[in-house]
Formats: sequence, C-alpha cells, structure tokens
Amino acid sequence: MRPVGQSRVRVTRRPARGRARCAVLSLTLILAAGGAFAAPAAAGTSDPAGDAASNTRIAWSQFVDADFSAARIVIADAAGRGVRTLTHAGSGVQDIDPAISPDGRWVAFERDFSDGSAGVGLVRTNGRDEHIVALGCTDPCAVDLSPTWTPDGRRVVFTRVVGPFDRPNESARSAVLWTADLHGRHVRRLSEPGIDGVFEDYRATFAPAGYVVFVRVRNSDLHTAVFRMSLDGTHSRRLTSWQLDADLPVVSSASTGPGANLIVFETYGHGAPEGLAQAIATVPAGCSSDQDCARRIRLLTSPRSAPVNNFNPDWSPSGEGIAFVRFQGSPDRPPIGDIWTMRWDGANKRPVSTSPLFDFRPNWGSAPDAYGS
Repeated sequence: MRPVGQSRVRVTRRPARGRARCAVLSLTLILAAGGAFAAPAAAGTSDPAGDAASNTRIAWSQFVDADFSAARIVIADAAGRGVRTLTHAGSGVQDIDPAISPDGRWVAFERDFSDGSAGVGLVRTNGRDEHIVALGCTDPCAVDLSPTWTPDGRRVVFTRVVGPFDRPNESARSAVLWTADLHGRHVRRLSEPGIDGVFEDYRATFAPAGYVVFVRVRNSDLHTAVFRMSLDGTHSRRLTSWQLDADLPVVSSASTGPGANLIVFETYGHGAPEGLAQAIATVPAGCSSDQDCARRIRLLTSPRSAPVNNFNPDWSPSGEGIAFVRFQGSPDRPPIGDIWTMRWDGANKRPVSTSPLFDFRPNWGSAPDAYGS
C-alpha cells in the first residue's frame, strides 16, 4: 500500500500512498527566525544519554543484505554491544519501526509483506514469541502501520489505513490513529473525528504531562508537520510549518530535565531540497504560536552536511540523549546507514552500529531487570 523506491532506500516516512515529491523550501526561514545549529562536539568519554548502557537498549531495523531484499529487527545495548537478531522475516519481507515497550520486555514492529500488505508484530526482547497481532484489518481496511505504545504498556497505537485510495494524490479514504490491546481486542480510535481523507496521522508518542505528539500528512499537497493533541484526540495543534515537512516526531518520556516536553524530529521527511540535507531538530511542545514555534526550533545536526543526512531520531529513556541515523549516499557505492547517539543538545555524537549492512529506524528503550524475561 505504500510506495518503495527512493523513499524505501532513504528510509524516510511513507504514508499509505503518494509522498514521492520533495520539499521545495529551505531552512533559511527557520535559521533567520532564530533556529540554532549545534555544532558537533568533540567525542568524549561520557555517555551521551546519561543512561548506563547496561540499563537501556536500542532496537533498530537492519536490511539483511546490500540488495535490500528483506529487513529484520535487531537489538543491542546503548553502546552497540551484544547485537541480537529479534525477528526472522522471510525473503521479500521487511520488519521496520521497532518500538520497545515501557517495561523493556517486548518490541512492537511493522511487518511489510512483498504483496503490499502489512501488519503489527510483537516479539520479546529475548527473541521469543515473535507473532503478528490479529487486529481485525479486513476489507476495506488495507494495512495497520507504525506501532507505538501507550505509557502503561498495555496497548499498542497504530495507523489503520482504509481504502479505497481515491482521495487527493491517491491518498486513502482514512489513515488515522487507533489503539488496541496486545491481543488485538478493544480497538479504539485515537485521532480526532472529521479528518479522514483530508489528513493522515502517524506515529503517536505520549508525554508524561498528558498529551500526544504525532505526525500529520496533508493529503492535498503531501506536506507533513508535527502536531500535539489531548489524550482524548481533541485540541490538536500544529507545532512546525508545513513547508519544513517535519517527520518522525518523538516526545521525550522525561518529566524533568532538559528533555522534558521537548519533541525531536527530522526535517524534510521525504527528501531535502537541492543543496540541503535532512537534519535532526527539536521543538518545545509548549510553544505558543507559529512564530514562537519556528523561533524555538533547534537544529542538532547541520542542514548543510550533504552528502551526509541525519534522520530517524528517538529519545533515550532519560530524555538526555537521542539516537538517530547517519546516512551517506554515493553514486559509486551502496548507501551507508549507521545508528549514532548524541546528547539532547547535539553534543558528543558517536556511532553505535558500524556494520556493512544498512541500519535505520532506531528506538531507545529501557531494559528489563532480567534481560528479555
């Protein structure tokens, strides 16, 4: 149901249909409005997350070969040690978007099948009990995508895509947020009513202060923006401009400290304009207006680092560190994607994964007291 091609290789967000175009505006307006770029700091010996590697885990997606024939979910400690394969999808199947449960015992993920269907999977962090959740997606439901967790870990949140694909730009009749328990029961809508076919909602994360952050797609032109809303789906509010095409937002799970109520996201989620690179940025969830939000956006990686791009960000459990993908493309060699971490302010960037395989979509979560038990 979602296109492959460049968006698949670049590992950026892809809604149900469309989203093949690139943004046409640059970061000049944001920089002029006061957005700051944090220059990379020299590597140090301190943990960039403020989290002991033994107490947290990073899960990510990894293509199994240089031909991108399939993708699996792997997990390691926050320093990249002890890499373990969690999912074992067959040829042509791609497991993406891992999300570690709040108690660190499960990983939810999206499984994309070669026939275009997709569903939500679960696997324990020790690699056991891998299965697809029976969420009851039947015609005209097409796919269930992009799972995350409610704060209590009892429910998954996902985007349900419902056809036919007859909305502007061949968008779905509906692609909004729903929740269900871990057995696929008690399916409930989370997104506000009345947006179906006009907007699409993806990738919900929950703030300790009691609100939800997600990415919204505007179907008329396929621009994306970061939004927040109340837990009941009301009072939605845009926090980034449509022209920035902000994507993959994650709100910090920290209730205090530098990451509290701070949202990390990637710019230009389906490709940066000529001369610019995708970058990691933050915006406070409490910014008060379009102008205030634009002024308070902080760039943590350079938008002028091409051919290196940085995207797919996620917070550490403490809210003091960020995991992300450092991507480098070249016409003369296969693209390189590695998992890196940095402090919340962009300092102390360091690699976690340096395998010859393409790594992407990291998720940084807590580890259970007994690993995977």
